[in-house]
Amino acid sequence: MGVKVIKRPPDYAKRIGVGLAPTMKKAAMYLQSSALGKINSGIKPANAPLTQEVKQGSQTLRDNGDLMRSIAPHSGDLWADASTNLKYARIQQEGGTITPKSAKALFIPASAKTRTLMRSYGAHTPRSLIKAMTADSYGFFSVGKAYFTYKKSTGKSGKKGKEFILFIISRSVKIPARPFLYISEKDNQYLMKLIQEGVSNSLKGKN
Repeated sequence: MGVKVIKRPPDYAKRIGVGLAPTMKKAAMYLQSSALGKINSGIKPANAPLTQEVKQGSQTLRDNGDLMRSIAPHSGDLWADASTNLKYARIQQEGGTITPKSAKALFIPASAKTRTLMRSYGAHTPRSLIKAMTADSYGFFSVGKAYFTYKKSTGKSGKKGKEFILFIISRSVKIPARPFLYISEKDNQYLMKLIQEGVSNSLKGKN
């Protein structure tokens, strides 16, 4: 999201010059702060129960902090914006359906325990987690849409570990739109006032 001065009247163009650059920098910082504030205040709809269980929290668009940290301010002489370059940000903003690109199905973490295992094994994908756990004497099987795992029997005890669901198997996942990059009426009022003051100060040679 951003703001831009589309036209400078010829009579004032030379007097304004690049004097709006400081104002645009302030506008960009404001847009960044506004986006973070929208996320912190909670953006509907609420997360699904499974998502809340996996994340161990109910706040939307809040997980490991990557999204919020990625929102950065940018500005020039006559423009300002706040944006993110995260690949998954767009679907969070606009909503959509996720389908597997090469695999037959999506493997969705079934609980916070799955996330803990991914961190402990340094795995960033379901495939890499399964590979690491296989090397660590884990077995796997699926029942319907549930993908289970268990620790294979080792040593003299001959006992195997307790089975638990590692992933939920699904052909697609629908992500609802949760817009966090937009200019609200409150934002618009602030930005209009900021730019008007910036233009006035520039014309008076104060910038």
